[in-house]
Amino acid sequence: MSITVYAYEVEPGISTTTGFGNAIEAVVEELRDVRAEIALEDGFEVPISEVYAYDLEDPDLDQLLSVLNGDTELRDLILRNKRLVATVSADSA
Repeated sequence: MSITVYAYEVEPGISTTTGFGNAIEAVVEELRDVRAEIALEDGFEVPISEVYAYDLEDPDLDQLLSVLNGDTELRDLILRNKRLVATVSADSA
């Protein structure tokens, strides 16, 4: 069984995926806040950001042991089916 979670990349392909949440509206709002902070503090307008949906799956015992032993990252085991669900730009903010 899996549930859908959302996350964003401020600069797709450059930044890491972060800002995980269970409601797309909250993730988009946080992303807009981050973009505004970047524009204010760095004077840099991020061209476009992306919001993704993932299927979050329950890890089994062997997967958890692999994480605890440092062999893999938890997100690599439990996040599946990454798909683009929204984009955010200065025009859409």
